[in-house]
Amino acid sequence: MLNLDLGLRRDLQFPFIIADVTKGILGADFLHKYNLLVDINKKKIIDGITNLFVLGDITAISNDNVISTLNKSLKISNLLLKYPEISRPNLVPKEIKHDVKHFIETNGQPIHAKARQLDPKRLEIAKEEFTFMLNNEIIRPSNSQWSSPLHLATKKDGSYRPCGDYRQLNAQTIPDRYPIPRLEDFHQILKETKIFSKIDLFKAYFQIPIAEDHKCKTAIITPFGLYEFNVMSFGLKNAPATFQRFIHEVLRGLDLVFPYLDDILIASKRNQEHEIHLNLVLERLNTFGFRINISKSVFAVEEIEFLGYLITPQGSRPLPDKVQAIMNYKRPENIQDLRTFLGILNFYRRYLKDSAKNQALLHEYLKGSKKDKRKIQWTDEAEKQFEKCKNDLANATLLSFPNSELPLSLFTDASDTAIGAVVQQYENSTWQPIAFYSKKLNDTQQKYSTYDRELLGIYLSVKHFEHYLEGRTFTIYTDHKPLIFAFHQKLDKAAPRQARQLNYISQFSTDIKYIKGENNIVADTLSRVTEVSSIDYDQIADEQTQDEELKSLQTITSLNLKEYPLPSGKYLWCDTSTSKIRPYIPQAFRKKIFHHIHGLSHPGIKSTIKLMNSKFIWPSIKKDVQL
Repeated sequence: MLNLDLGLRRDLQFPFIIADVTKGILGADFLHKYNLLVDINKKKIIDGITNLFVLGDITAISNDNVISTLNKSLKISNLLLKYPEISRPNLVPKEIKHDVKHFIETNGQPIHAKARQLDPKRLEIAKEEFTFMLNNEIIRPSNSQWSSPLHLATKKDGSYRPCGDYRQLNAQTIPDRYPIPRLEDFHQILKETKIFSKIDLFKAYFQIPIAEDHKCKTAIITPFGLYEFNVMSFGLKNAPATFQRFIHEVLRGLDLVFPYLDDILIASKRNQEHEIHLNLVLERLNTFGFRINISKSVFAVEEIEFLGYLITPQGSRPLPDKVQAIMNYKRPENIQDLRTFLGILNFYRRYLKDSAKNQALLHEYLKGSKKDKRKIQWTDEAEKQFEKCKNDLANATLLSFPNSELPLSLFTDASDTAIGAVVQQYENSTWQPIAFYSKKLNDTQQKYSTYDRELLGIYLSVKHFEHYLEGRTFTIYTDHKPLIFAFHQKLDKAAPRQARQLNYISQFSTDIKYIKGENNIVADTLSRVTEVSSIDYDQIADEQTQDEELKSLQTITSLNLKEYPLPSGKYLWCDTSTSKIRPYIPQAFRKKIFHHIHGLSHPGIKSTIKLMNSKFIWPSIKKDVQL
């Protein structure tokens, strides 16, 4: 006989079979006894007596066991049954078993906003969600002087999660300096460990109440009223720091446990020892009123994924899916495809040992080649070198981790076809790159305005580097000046997509600064990865050293020629007199550049001249294009 709490404000006692299954099943006899109605269309269970309801999701049936163990002698199921409360999906604990609270210290006067208008469908969804949160005491009605607009965030399944657009609140919030663990910290607990578990905490933020005097700052204004949160909500700037401080206190003294926000890694040397460690962790979590997400937790296995790593008894390495695209890379059929592949290797060259030696045969194919579509006649030795290059990249180690004592920055840029970013730290009086990111834009994204592409670049870069940036103070640098005002504009001025992206970014940093394009060379280069892959700037740099016209151009005052470093260590002369960095093209490469640009979309003469002038410089471009 179990007491089931569905969030309907009454306990439902019923005999259940305890089974090792992924999802619990409620039978018709249970629903009939307690007069519960299932509304499949609206995905909710309605209490026929009180008219209260709870929302749920339609879940695919799975044949997988929720608990997968390495050794059946480990009684994980029995261990979980020892703490029955810990696996019950209770959103907000009826009894808070700790005194931790979330504080929102701010500068300036209260911020306020107008209620955003919603279409009828989204208005109905918002009302249902707010009723659900009221019934579960997640929120309460408010008469606050503060207010942030309602934002409906889209979840992976297409449904919506209501939250506050806290951009302005986050901008006024004083940062909490409590450190979020560095990624390399958990490596220290793995020595000689052979069995692992990972616990995912259920709705972890809801375990922490907001300080009574600070609840007013979380107020959300809607078309149907003003509400404030009782518990820590999504989107608040210092929520990760508050939670990390709390979970550290909960698990203090447990040496083989590594908590990273709502994920907990447990590592042990032997099976029996692991069972003891698990019991200690579950006991602590139960004492403090936590709930765990059984379906997302993994128990007693030899290999486990954690924070982007695959952890095994032999050590840890980046997840295989991170390099699967490289391992599946087909052998290039022509020079253009080979250049693209070598461009990838060049991008990761600091990961690769003896890269020049191991790529020598591949670079031989590029010598003297004038037609990018020329077929490659592969030799056995060249094929072996191609496969070795793929394996070397797949087995490469990551760049060094950031030093939390050093200033951190994120440089981003977006071109017409891709975005690029680099995380850097200030060391030895200069910015040193510690991780890179580039991503090709899809057809829809390529049609965005410049502002939206640059904003998307920041948003995707922050998401990609989340583990580096979480809990750190850092500055975002962009060469698109309008973005520096993004967190100072009126909240209702942003389009829904912009609001969603800015709201997410504000949880990490609201410090955006302008940097001239000429000083943003790394991110700019990465954002033009599709162009770089088919234009060999190393060869252009070599040719520049012998070009007589370049020497005469250096005396022209209307140009601002500077040398910029390439990843290979060579230097490329570029003009920075406009807002764009334009490489100087020697005579030997001008026809090739023209065919490359013209072949992208076959524009007319005027459009081609305009496009060429925006990307490159050389004397008489107009005349050469017209020939």
